[in-house]
Amino acid sequence: MPKSDSKRIAFLASTAELAQSARNTFVHQFGDCEAGDADVIVALGGDGFMLQALHTTQHLNVPVYGMNRGTVGFLMNKFSLDNLSQRLTAAEEAVIHPVAYACNLHRW
Repeated sequence: MPKSDSKRIAFLASTAELAQSARNTFVHQFGDCEAGDADVIVALGGDGFMLQALHTTQHLNVPVYGMNRGTVGFLMNKFSLDNLSQRLTAAEEAVIHPVAYACNLHRW
């Protein structure tokens, strides 16, 4: 159980130093759980990592909240160590199908 919130959060991070450092800070503050046991997954990295996280967790039917700790972050929320619980509560759900969308872009 997270230390300061009732939501069970799984923190996933790319191998980038910024992402790993952010993950360590959040885990220290909120605790951590396996993605399959989580109420929400927080993905820390860039767009590539977000797409990877969405792909690897899609079978779990758990929302993924991405924060930019990579070089490109169009799909990500702005990174902040502050107010994570409030940000997760206020987040609006967006259903995306990145592979289907990419396939439709390349049709002639």
